Amino acid sequence: MDKRQLGQKIERDWPPACTVVTTAQLSNAGLSPRLLAAAVKYGLLHDIRHGAYVRSEEWQSKYRSEKDLLRISAHFQATHGHAVYSHISAAWLLRLAVWNAAPGIHVTTHSPVSAMSSVDGVLVHRRAPGACTVQRIQHSELGLVTVTSLEQTIVDCARTEPFVTAVVIGDSGLHKGADVAAMQELLAKIPGRRGVRGARRVLEALNRGSESAGETRLRLAIAGMDVPQPEYQVQLHAAGNEYRVDGAWRELKLALEFDGKTKYFNYSRTDAVIYEERRRERELMEIGWSFIRFEWKDLGSPEMMRTRILVAIGNARRRAASAR
Repeated sequence: MDKRQLGQKIERDWPPACTVVTTAQLSNAGLSPRLLAAAVKYGLLHDIRHGAYVRSEEWQSKYRSEKDLLRISAHFQATHGHAVYSHISAAWLLRLAVWNAAPGIHVTTHSPVSAMSSVDGVLVHRRAPGACTVQRIQHSELGLVTVTSLEQTIVDCARTEPFVTAVVIGDSGLHKGADVAAMQELLAKIPGRRGVRGARRVLEALNRGSESAGETRLRLAIAGMDVPQPEYQVQLHAAGNEYRVDGAWRELKLALEFDGKTKYFNYSRTDAVIYEERRRERELMEIGWSFIRFEWKDLGSPEMMRTRILVAIGNARRRAASAR
């Protein structure tokens, strides 16, 4: 069977409403191991893990975060839903914001020996019974899945992930109701363990005011600069309306905004959101406010950001002085 014929067979016999399918499902559809190997060789299928496949065209169209979720889905099917997902995998399944995390499936087990430990791409965390809290959640794609609790997940990531990655996850968790005191208690139970000191630093840096990964990264970047620090999630009033800005230097009437695409696409129609943003900015500018805006691409250039902030602060101070 040539590549064209094999591609047609895959499209015709692919199980409906499935993104990730198992070898058994494809075998039932008439795709033998020999044909599966040929499909991978031709670039028609991507073997996401042993015994699980996704169509290459669909795989290549996915964002990195979507690929990570597909890897979890493949593992979930292969283990028949018996795994306890933790760390970054639990963060994905709990729909926390995740930024710059390495790919890999994280599972927690009480067994001293686990067959999962020999599988490429699966990181097994062994703990004594009762050493972590878990819960069963209803996931929109996987169904019932076992994950570590919200607080346990944040603590685990705080111990093992880079600082900024962990703070992004933790800030997101605060918006989902994570209890800081409960997380501190979890750390108090494992004094001296690897990553505990770093995790405490992560918890101290959490801020419910950051509403996206970009806003968290912006806040942490500015916190490391020798510039006057802004307040975050500031409520302002103009033209009888109440508005909120990501950050502000109130005494200078200088507003700080992060323009991330998710801000426009996650919650309502793009045109409506942009209209409201423009109206808000116009009404605030009419009462003397100015704006400094940053985008994702700016976060990789902290010195440029620092220079822009200092220039904006200097301009705002001159405007304030001239208005006296």
